Amino acid sequence: MKAKLGIFIYLVFSFHLYSQEFEGKVIDKKTKEVIPFAKVGFPDINIFTSADAQGSFMFKDLPKSHLTLKATAFNYEVLIQEVDLTSNSLLLIKMTPLHTVFEEVKITASEGRIQRENITSITVATKDELFQTGATTLGESLNSIPGVQSSSVGMGITKPVIRGLSGMRVVTYNNGLRIENQQWGSDHGMAASELGLGNVEVVKGPSSLLYGADALGGVIHFIDEPYIQKGKVDAYVSSKFESNSMGTKNEVGFRVHKDNWRANVYANYLNHADFQLPDGGFIKNSRFWGTNFKTSLGYRKNNYQLNIRYQMSYLRLGIPGHSHNENPQAIDFISNERVRAISLPVQYNFNNFLLVENTLFFNRSKLLVSLGNTNNDLQEYDEKVTKPFTHLNVNNSTYNIKYDYKVTEKINLKTGVQGMVKINRNRFPTSAFLIPDANTIDNGVFALMDYEVKKWRFQGGIRYDVRNLNILSTEDQDSSLTTNINTEALERTFHGLNYSAGFVRNSKRTSLRFNASSGYRAPHVSELRADGFHHGSLRYEKGDENLEAEHALQLDLAFELHFDHFEFIINPYYNRIRNFIYLNQSDEFAGSFPIFEYGQTALAHLYGGEVGFHYHPHSIHRLHINSTFSVTIAETEDGTPISLIPQPNINSSIRFDVNNKNKFKVKNIILEHQYFLPQNRVGINETTSIDYHLLNLSTQFVIGNAENLSFSTGVRNLLNTDYQGHLSSLKNLGLSQPGINAYLSVIFKIK
Repeated sequence: MKAKLGIFIYLVFSFHLYSQEFEGKVIDKKTKEVIPFAKVGFPDINIFTSADAQGSFMFKDLPKSHLTLKATAFNYEVLIQEVDLTSNSLLLIKMTPLHTVFEEVKITASEGRIQRENITSITVATKDELFQTGATTLGESLNSIPGVQSSSVGMGITKPVIRGLSGMRVVTYNNGLRIENQQWGSDHGMAASELGLGNVEVVKGPSSLLYGADALGGVIHFIDEPYIQKGKVDAYVSSKFESNSMGTKNEVGFRVHKDNWRANVYANYLNHADFQLPDGGFIKNSRFWGTNFKTSLGYRKNNYQLNIRYQMSYLRLGIPGHSHNENPQAIDFISNERVRAISLPVQYNFNNFLLVENTLFFNRSKLLVSLGNTNNDLQEYDEKVTKPFTHLNVNNSTYNIKYDYKVTEKINLKTGVQGMVKINRNRFPTSAFLIPDANTIDNGVFALMDYEVKKWRFQGGIRYDVRNLNILSTEDQDSSLTTNINTEALERTFHGLNYSAGFVRNSKRTSLRFNASSGYRAPHVSELRADGFHHGSLRYEKGDENLEAEHALQLDLAFELHFDHFEFIINPYYNRIRNFIYLNQSDEFAGSFPIFEYGQTALAHLYGGEVGFHYHPHSIHRLHINSTFSVTIAETEDGTPISLIPQPNINSSIRFDVNNKNKFKVKNIILEHQYFLPQNRVGINETTSIDYHLLNLSTQFVIGNAENLSFSTGVRNLLNTDYQGHLSSLKNLGLSQPGINAYLSVIFKIK
């Protein structure tokens, strides 16, 4: 062991760990004239600066390594290129002029490449894009991403659905830290907030190579806002009001970068009363309240970089539609008055996330070592205020060691090991025992190689994972427990050997991408040993300890056309899952609740895709027209439809960018139309859904020459449409979604 450690230390420090000053100039590729005030930076290390009036810029203390450089300037094509920082020569950045720019070019965190160059299907959206039409929550905002919808319990509890898969089949990451928050429950929402958010990456389909087990549907990766430029300080305060729920959200943020240290600090407070229906009534107990705190501390010296990130959130969530009645009716959940005060049933969610990232940059490589911990404490009070109906805690510790090596100018290799230790515990006293205590240990090793030749880029990789699941035995519980869970211990070991292979070909006008990827998901404790009431879902669930692991294979193809004023993309896919786990309603009842049992079918087929375009008329440069159609069809091997598959939908928007030089400046006006087609392919005992239209209108404007004061206002569900989303848990009770909702957001920035 000592010998191995010595070899590792020798390999690390045998590289030159020193830094240098780096100078460059930005010029026009055609005219060779300088481009003043261009923004230049290195996304890998989160460092940016602005060129001066002569187009010159300089960085200090950069690592001597190969890094990706990004340069942006008004009326110029965004430039992304790899730079060899081991050279001391002056870098000349040549940018191509454009008379029109579609959208900002975005670099993905997972592969460090611009979006169209990724071999896997990855969509990147900034926080501003997600909330441009005033979405209430982060979960709701994800509906604007093609292929993504959300299931919901009212306004406060949402969880993402990627191409028909959700829950334990979608993995959530926060800055590279895997989040576990009891996502097996249908009324357990997403443990993420838009506070301090920079952008969101959605990986569609099996993503086991870089993210580990369980990601059969995909990955939602939340990435924080970057640090500010060196020597700068800024802050902001913001407030948002929504009419439908009389909701408010107040937020503050602060960023500073001095010498080698940099820090971001954010906090917010939100409070919503019961939401209003299109007919004027209010859904009882749809209120929610919460507070969040987030901070990041960074340090960079020579070839070493450190990031420490911490996030805390405390949420109180009402559970609308929760009932113990034998035959609940819609009228039971509707009130003539809006209420904000706490009432039962209610959930209390307390989350703590901590991540420590260490990065070493070498001549042709970099080494990432990160350690993290997430803790989710969930209490649900049902009929008693003195004792929770259930009290669950999940503590997850993770490690991630990744080595990225540029073998040659055309070959790049990523290798690494990842793992986690997850501890699920019931806390007492409690009235019910839904799942037993359990320990889960994951370990995985992977390798991924890229090869580039001319316009082609090929990628292939392999990964092996092993999961040890130990369900603990329990003594007889308190006689007040609602259920008597199986008290026998159970140990299971699951293995997964997965691969990914694909290519992408990019030219000026076209992009062609194909990827074949596999993944696996071991059954969760809740699927193996569930035995209890789920009042939020109006059912009693029973597990099956003989369930096998799911194994998926997805084929993903994308073709894109890029012209000066028009872009088009078509992205079909096919996802086959062996040993698909599902809930099946039996003929038995537990009291007034139907009993659902976990079962398994040999094969599940999910297929469909996304088709979209972006049109930018030549004569009206400020006009942007976007439209995307998304559909997923899911069925078992005998053609039986699978339950809870999203409705096909068309998302369209018209955005007009206004360019005036007055002190009162209107930035843009956006009209968004969402059409959800009927969902007639439903599972056993599942009801169909009719089609509906939603119309949203928004505008953004700023005041003052410095643009420190900005406003965003608009109306969601402008036509006050009465609709029931297919993935809403309130649909089974005949309850509609929120009606018309006007909002106003104000942001004051201090620079």
